Amino acid sequence: MLIKLLSDTDKRHLLDLAKLLSIADKPLLWDGKSADELTSGTNLDALTIQEGEQECELIAELEKSVGVSSEQMAFGNLFGRARDVKARLIEALKTYPVPKADKPETRVQAATSVLKEVLKSKTFELPTAPKVILFELLLVSLRDGHISSIEWALLKEFQQHHRLEDFIFDDLLERAETLNQEVSKTISIILE
Repeated sequence: MLIKLLSDTDKRHLLDLAKLLSIADKPLLWDGKSADELTSGTNLDALTIQEGEQECELIAELEKSVGVSSEQMAFGNLFGRARDVKARLIEALKTYPVPKADKPETRVQAATSVLKEVLKSKTFELPTAPKVILFELLLVSLRDGHISSIEWALLKEFQQHHRLEDFIFDDLLERAETLNQEVSKTISIILE
């Protein structure tokens, strides 16, 4: 919504953060199986994150808003861009024992470590950019109707990293919740 206020590099930064936020709390699969379905024949090194259709649509919408196609993102990753956040999160999760990898506290630790890598030495051209990005990340988190504990921890980490005041965070959260509710109501009216 407010993406137009960001520079091109800040838009790509937002896209990386949104990707991380959208998958941070999604189910883990080892060789296509959940933790309850693991057997001795399961390849534990084949860890993936089960993305839902909603998350894929959201990222596609953001890529379109940013003006970057999936092919351009892949091309950018090959030539100097940091490794994809999904791959980084999977690598971070692989460092934990399998029984602990799916626990919320472990997911927060792994996702926070990736978030800190993404945020490291990132500076913005405009002082408003972190606020715009935070607002957009709040909208990403609210896409499914609520903010999970893992998403909340990442949002607070972003806030602390950029030294945004609590009242700014709270105001942006309130605006994002209101906007999300209004969009949901509008969609309900249209689909009636």
